[in-house]
Amino acid sequence: MAKLGSPISKKFSIGTAELRIGPLSSANKLLQANSIGLVDNVTLEVAQESVDLLGGFPRVPVDSALVSQTASVTATLREYSRKNFSIMLGLGVPSVATDVATTASATGSAGGTSLTVTSATGLAEGDVIVVYKATQPELVQVLKCGSLASNVITLDADTPLVLDVAVGDVVYKANQLAVGNVQTTSYFSVTILQQERDTGRPIGFTFWKAAIGGNMSWATNSTDFASTEMTLKILQPAEEEYDASGDSLYHMRDLIPTHPMGLFFGGGG
Repeated sequence: MAKLGSPISKKFSIGTAELRIGPLSSANKLLQANSIGLVDNVTLEVAQESVDLLGGFPRVPVDSALVSQTASVTATLREYSRKNFSIMLGLGVPSVATDVATTASATGSAGGTSLTVTSATGLAEGDVIVVYKATQPELVQVLKCGSLASNVITLDADTPLVLDVAVGDVVYKANQLAVGNVQTTSYFSVTILQQERDTGRPIGFTFWKAAIGGNMSWATNSTDFASTEMTLKILQPAEEEYDASGDSLYHMRDLIPTHPMGLFFGGGG
C-alpha cells in the first residue's frame, strides 16, 4: 500500500514552455514560426466566480452557482522582437517584415533633404529609415522618405538630415510600429505547448481568440538581461466569427460550440 501522500502519477511539470501567437485564421494551426521566443515561464489562470445561497438560521450555505469564468495567460518574455512589441502595444500580430539595408554612396550635410544610397531597392515613399555610422550607433538619424528617384531619396521636409552623412554610412528601413495609435482591439489565437516528462508527448492548451490584457513594459540595465510580463485575455468568439465560409474562425466551427474558449490536449492517461 502506498504511503500517505504518495504520488498518483508521474505528471510533474518542469521545463520550458512555448507560447505561440498568430492570427485568428491560424487558430489551432500555430507552428514554431508563431512562437514569441524565449520565455522564463508561462502561467495560465482560469478563474471562476460563484455566488452562494445562504438559508436557515443560523444562515448556512445551501447552494452555490457559477456566475462567471475568465481565463488569462501571462508569460515572462525575454525577446524584444518587433512582433512582441506589436502585440504588447495593442497592434496585434504584425505581418512579416523584410530587412532592407543599404549604404550611403554620397556625402550629405546636416539640414539637407537629399540622401543618395547604393541601392534603394525595397524602399518606398513614406518609409521610415535609419541612418548611422557602422561603428558609432550613437550617431543615428531617424528620417522619412518623401520620394524616390533611382537611388536618390528626397526626405520629408519635417525630417531633414540632422548630422552629416559620409560614404559608407548604414541606411536601413525601420520596420516601425506606431505608439499611441490604437483605435480598435486586435485579436489573435494562442497556443501553449510543453513536453510531458512522463510520456514525452506534447501537451498544452489552444485558444481560438485572445487580446492583450496588460501594459507594455520595457526595461534594460547593465547587470542582467531584461524581462517583461506579457498578459493575454482569453475570449469566447462570437458566432459570426465562425458560422459562415470566409469568417476568420470558420475552420473551427465544429469545435467552438462545445469548446467555447479553447481546449487542453493531454499527453495520455
